[in-house]
Amino acid sequence: MEIKQLRTFLAVANARSFLGAANALYISRQAVSKTITQLEDELGIELFVRNQNGAMMTPAGIFFYPRAVSLVAEFDKVLSEMRKMDHTYRPKIQLCLSLGIFGLYARKLTAYAAKHRMEMDLQFRGCLDADCIAMLTDRRADAVLSFTSQDSRASDQTLLLESPVRFYARRDSILTSGKIGAAQLLEQPMLLYTGGWDRCLWWQGEPGIADQACSDLEYLCSLLRDGQGVLPLPEVLEGQIREYAAPIDTELSAGSCGIYFTTLYPTYYNVITNDLLASVYRDVLSDPPESGK
Repeated sequence: MEIKQLRTFLAVANARSFLGAANALYISRQAVSKTITQLEDELGIELFVRNQNGAMMTPAGIFFYPRAVSLVAEFDKVLSEMRKMDHTYRPKIQLCLSLGIFGLYARKLTAYAAKHRMEMDLQFRGCLDADCIAMLTDRRADAVLSFTSQDSRASDQTLLLESPVRFYARRDSILTSGKIGAAQLLEQPMLLYTGGWDRCLWWQGEPGIADQACSDLEYLCSLLRDGQGVLPLPEVLEGQIREYAAPIDTELSAGSCGIYFTTLYPTYYNVITNDLLASVYRDVLSDPPESGK
């Protein structure tokens, strides 16, 4: 069943004659008759009773009429929308990354966005880890990458990687020259990354008077470079401090941290968005960077 057949059927029904429909459609009467015959053959039932006075709808034609009107109206609506659409239209995907994670994935995401620029408009930006779930639930982002597991019933979450957290000091610090006891290490100022939370994501204790706790990881790394303290940092983020810092050999543990890819349930997205999010996960995020890269 083609849209041409539906338009011809409606023209005959409205004109109550094949000739009137032909005049309205600017085609021959024979073309109208042939199109209606093809439609009736496809449906397996007569839609009109032909006579010398014109064409009257059969009960089947009367039943079919409002359905044909609806189908043609929907087709015309879609056709109008598509003609008005910018020919450069691409689906947009908004990905929000915790600031501490941003540098870890930015290069891969930039390369992926450039490679698929004709298929999608992939945009990503950084935010505080504490803001990630709000960015998602407020629909300011289609997906988020964060250090913290989002305890939410309204999201699907995947653990991308789990990284040990080690203590790092300036490379020439005496702390990196041998085994350091827990008590000796705790005497040092701690540089604690909070990600916008009240405390460090992977440090259980409360910050001390001499400690620096903030959401700016670059600032904390600059303090580490200047020898102002010890930074507990996931091994996977080691690359940004490797030039000037080294791990401390100690029995004191800071545990581990996870990096999570979180989306709303698939039912919140249209098919295109859901498929594009799946492709970003499969082609970019499912193979996380190794430690220090």
